[in-house]
Amino acid sequence: MKFRDIISSLESEGRLMRIKEEKSPEYEIPSLLKRNDGKPMIFENVKGSSMPVVGNLMSSMDLLCKSVNTTKDGWIDRISSAIRSPGKIEEAAGNFDYLEPDLNMLPILTHYPNDMGAYITSGVVFAQRNGSKNVSFHRLARISSDRLVGRLVEKRDLHTMYIDAKEHGEDVDVSISIGNSAGVLVAAATSVERGVYELGIASALENGISIVKAKTNSSEYPTDSEIVIEAKILHDEVAKEGPFVDLTNTYDIVREQPVFAVDRIAVKRDPIYHALLPGGNEHKLLMGAPRTPTIYMALRDAGIDVKGVYLTEGGSGWLDAVIAIRKKSDDEPKVAIDAAIKGHKSLKKITIVDDDIDITDPNDVNYAVTMYWASGKEFVLNNVKGSSLDPMAAPDGTGSKLCIDATRPVNVPKEKELKMKKASIDF
Repeated sequence: MKFRDIISSLESEGRLMRIKEEKSPEYEIPSLLKRNDGKPMIFENVKGSSMPVVGNLMSSMDLLCKSVNTTKDGWIDRISSAIRSPGKIEEAAGNFDYLEPDLNMLPILTHYPNDMGAYITSGVVFAQRNGSKNVSFHRLARISSDRLVGRLVEKRDLHTMYIDAKEHGEDVDVSISIGNSAGVLVAAATSVERGVYELGIASALENGISIVKAKTNSSEYPTDSEIVIEAKILHDEVAKEGPFVDLTNTYDIVREQPVFAVDRIAVKRDPIYHALLPGGNEHKLLMGAPRTPTIYMALRDAGIDVKGVYLTEGGSGWLDAVIAIRKKSDDEPKVAIDAAIKGHKSLKKITIVDDDIDITDPNDVNYAVTMYWASGKEFVLNNVKGSSLDPMAAPDGTGSKLCIDATRPVNVPKEKELKMKKASIDF
């Protein structure tokens, strides 16, 4: 669903909360988004900017699924299908006004008291270098009217592109799109093999997508973007980035990161700014939910008959996975755990349950752990690759993983069969 179509749909259903009073982008709008997490909101009168701000658009799994025309049960199949069969990308004429590179015209939010400043959080970076293309999310802090500093996670595609350019004394051409379709947002958060262009996934989810070439560099971006910042990642300029509240609602550390030099800003007529609240439901869902198909496919590749994968809210949609399987042997939960880690190395806690457990219900999962766990059906991995978002991880990102087998044994003594069976009166 296109960005404005999402807003229109929420409006027609009476689900969009309109705030008409003037609100400040510094703390005030983020505070209201936080207090109303899960409720889509639009701020019509933003102090210091002519642009309205919209947030919490996809702040529940139901809202996210609807935006890509699926349901919670169909989510994994929908995203997996888009990964397997990407759609076509067509070039078209853009309908943009091109403005001077003044970031101060944008209602960039300052979210939390200890943040380094105002951050663009919903920006999708479209990068191009020597024919290679990448679409990915990156937080970007405004450090002047025409400079941003962005967090590039080491060894991921854009960071690799940047390092290669830096070694050759060259910049990386990028366009930063704000106000994107649901397909673009999901595709930008999806993990695929290097060399796969994520925009094809977006096209499959949107039933086609059109792009326009940037005016000032070799990158491209969707024609229905609300706001686009054409820029270059400079090979010879870095700045301090952070602190910043990330997915886990804790502050990420300060690092030296690459500087983005802004060349031009393109806007639609009456543009709407998309604000993504750090640590909010929308942030967790957009970052975590696209990873579930990756974990699912790793499990299937390992020969596991997997029913579902869920990244829990308690794990910030990133660190804690519950996986339901149709178990054929008591060895399979260990195989499933190894496959899940292969599919998403950031996992800190993995719980394997039977297929009659509702993996989205923490009470049902706790029931399975309490009833079917026994000593020896868990293990801890130490000093392994984890996530920099884990506050207990070492500076290099290594940490521990807790793995729990909460499945019923396959071979149950006759006298225990009924005791082991979870009763149901659903017909």
